[in-house]
Amino acid sequence: MQQSLCEVLQGENGFTVAGTYENAANIDELYRILQPDILIMDIDMPDVNGLEGLERLKQVYPDAKVLIFTVFEENDKVLNAICLGANGYILKSSSPEKIIEAIKDVVNGGAPLTPAIAAKILMHFPKPSAAAQKAEDDLHQLSEKEKEVLELLVKGFSYKMIAAELNKSVETIRTQIRNIYRKLNVHSNAEAIIMAMNAKAV
Repeated sequence: MQQSLCEVLQGENGFTVAGTYENAANIDELYRILQPDILIMDIDMPDVNGLEGLERLKQVYPDAKVLIFTVFEENDKVLNAICLGANGYILKSSSPEKIIEAIKDVVNGGAPLTPAIAAKILMHFPKPSAAAQKAEDDLHQLSEKEKEVLELLVKGFSYKMIAAELNKSVETIRTQIRNIYRKLNVHSNAEAIIMAMNAKAV
């Protein structure tokens, strides 16, 4: 699987594979040396697994971007990874095109996240009613077009799927999502989705 993924990435224009490793041992030191734009990390690895490595990395480099590469999205380990700071996840069964798109989304500030995982996070961290009311108030700042984009994010649409659904360019969708982040004072798709679900606004 590691070799196949490496070949997919090396064959993509503009991508460079900085290194591949069997586990997350010395992840903070490797990150310091290689300074990658993104890490693609499995959860179940020998010796030092993905969750241990992710926690260690985020303590030293909180802005490091990590995409979890997993078999089952229902696995609670995925939820744990998101809670530890992973920027999103992609299923191993995804097509090469979908994997490339997810990587680009994370590098550009997005967070591939399905409603199933967002709902689990919401259940783990219930928001006080005051916070829920604030979330609803913040969502009212969005334009109708931005609300439409956010609704599709909640449904699990990727940037490319949203662009196709709304007959817009992917770059236009990225701009609208950046505006959504700014208005909601969030930094990822995950936060925006959870806010929307919490406020029951979409």
